[in-house]
Amino acid sequence: MKKYTLLLLIPVLLLLTACQKAADSKPQIVTTFEPMYEFTKAIVGDKVEVVNIVPANQEAHDFEPSAKDMTTLTNADVIVYNSKNLETWASSAKNKGIKIEASTPVEKIGDDPHTWVSPKSALLEVRYIAEELSKKFPDYKEEFTKNADSYIDKLKKIDQGFDQLKTAKNKTFITQHEAFAYLGRDYGLTPVAITGLDPEMEPSSATLIKLKDEMQKANLDTVYSEKNSSSKLAETLAREAGARLLPINPVEGLTDEQKKAGESYLTIMEENLRFLKETIK
Repeated sequence: MKKYTLLLLIPVLLLLTACQKAADSKPQIVTTFEPMYEFTKAIVGDKVEVVNIVPANQEAHDFEPSAKDMTTLTNADVIVYNSKNLETWASSAKNKGIKIEASTPVEKIGDDPHTWVSPKSALLEVRYIAEELSKKFPDYKEEFTKNADSYIDKLKKIDQGFDQLKTAKNKTFITQHEAFAYLGRDYGLTPVAITGLDPEMEPSSATLIKLKDEMQKANLDTVYSEKNSSSKLAETLAREAGARLLPINPVEGLTDEQKKAGESYLTIMEENLRFLKETIK
């Protein structure tokens, strides 16, 4: 009799366990790449699970979701992405919840998706993500707003540092690819890119010769290269122009080593500011 009673109880116990797991599970937000993950995680804390879909060591430009990734996107309560001009696959994903295009409040420069590279634009993105998440999860609105304000305070300090560059006499700098237009617009700077919006584009020899001549006429002695992608073109231009190389990072992704070292969007933008101050004076 005891044996039969135990057998009858097993389905009940399994049902209770499943219900408990469902009750304990958190809603899931899927973000597309590192800045979107960092902005969102800073806002939600531990109230909502945040999963980043673009792996470490890979840039958002190059990423194409696998079938497994698409399943993750489909099951997401929220997808946070930057721009339909960058993560084309995110805007078309049919998830069970909402999608948040973080760059919505930023005034766009053509089809350029690199809004987050400017701290001033990033401020708008963080606030917008927090507002949209508060609509989705109204019970957490107060905490989300408080967390967003705390992160925005950190962004404002970096923003104020970049604002100091507006009074510089030499505001032109050479970059590896066209990722700094928003930074230039928001802080009165003039970035000149070796390649276009895609860092893998190959410029012609004529373009490199023209850039070399422009550098010499403007007395520019520095080329900024990017750590997370091939710097071959930047190195070639620097060598031909007799210029030095300095790093700059559009924060399109972080390597495993950078994450282990505690680097983040905030620390990288502070580093970008420090290196830009060496040439923008």
